[in-house]
Amino acid sequence: MLINYKRTLQACYLSYVSHAVINGLPPLLFALLMDRFGLGYERLGRLVLINFVTHLAVDALALRLADKVGYRRCLVGGHAMAALGLALFGLLPGWLPEGHTYAGLCFSVAVFSVGGGLIQCLVSPVINQISVSAGAMTLLHGFYPAGSVMTILVSTLALRLLPANLWYVLPLAWTVVPLLTMAGFAAAPMAEPRMSAAPSQPLRELARSRGFWLFVGMMVFAGATEASMGQWAPLFAARGIGVDPVTGNLLGPCVSAVVMAAIRMTYGKWERFVPMRRFLVATSALSAACFAMAALSGNRAIALASLTLSGIAIAMLWPGTVHRGAEGFSRGGTALFGMLAAGGDFGCSLGPWLLGLVSDRTGGMRGGMLAGAAFPAGFLVLLLVERRGGRGHNADHGQGDHQTRA
Repeated sequence: MLINYKRTLQACYLSYVSHAVINGLPPLLFALLMDRFGLGYERLGRLVLINFVTHLAVDALALRLADKVGYRRCLVGGHAMAALGLALFGLLPGWLPEGHTYAGLCFSVAVFSVGGGLIQCLVSPVINQISVSAGAMTLLHGFYPAGSVMTILVSTLALRLLPANLWYVLPLAWTVVPLLTMAGFAAAPMAEPRMSAAPSQPLRELARSRGFWLFVGMMVFAGATEASMGQWAPLFAARGIGVDPVTGNLLGPCVSAVVMAAIRMTYGKWERFVPMRRFLVATSALSAACFAMAALSGNRAIALASLTLSGIAIAMLWPGTVHRGAEGFSRGGTALFGMLAAGGDFGCSLGPWLLGLVSDRTGGMRGGMLAGAAFPAGFLVLLLVERRGGRGHNADHGQGDHQTRA
């Protein structure tokens, strides 16, 4: 009997909205946290580092755990951790004595990052088990920027209406999203990737392929690019460009997320006209230009436009690399997805922290944004190398796994 996975797909898509909330809400509070608790750029960047380093640690364990206890239990537990972490992020700073506030923020971030790591690592294999089309995978990743838009709009309005001392209400209210998603996974039929009839390649076999490591490296740069722009754009608009926070959020990160969501959700309809690899070449170059324009332009309108344009530029770097990797290593299974997620999370952890560190050292965020242009440039270099050496990967290992040419 055929199983209807419609509710499972809905839960997967909503899980990326939950992921967007836990990654996107803290940056919207950065300016408030700087003023209220005296945090500098590097300490704020350290919160992002903790977030994605925790993701990385979870990536190393999630797939083995899922194979033992099942994807359903892991995803239900992951969303419970996401909700708990958001609640603690709002409550701990008020509960802890002065001097320990930052430690409370760090602990809260670590808790919801465990949930985020499980979501990111396990949902893609579930989607790939249900549907192998590029449209399904890019649609999944389209719900992340869609969730970012919702997070920015609702949170910006709430911060405008709430007194500053009631900021903690916001993370408490957002716990409803992961809680609803948790209920969805608890009730929906579950596709367990470990039950696939086709045997997966072990990691040691994948690791012998140069093409595999190129994809992992591309994920590092894709994660650094997307997270650096996503985590720092709200604060850069307010402190780097000097625009009103509401205007900056709406005309910069929010519009960028709208554009990103539109591209990811519709790419499956026009992919035959714009092959994935060509799109990645063009947009990675555009992304480097966006970072540079934001950093170097003395014109507020141009700087804001570069933040908006970045939505086009970074839209497909992450999902496009995941899809190309899944095509090139069709028997990669959970080991492939786990390593790609680990590469992306490593980039997500390192990139924003380095950007904050450079911003502190250079006396402002323009220096950090300029340094961020190196991330998409690195992605472009590896993408070009991957194409040049692609046919050689098959010859090296005789498996015929890496056959994709866009």
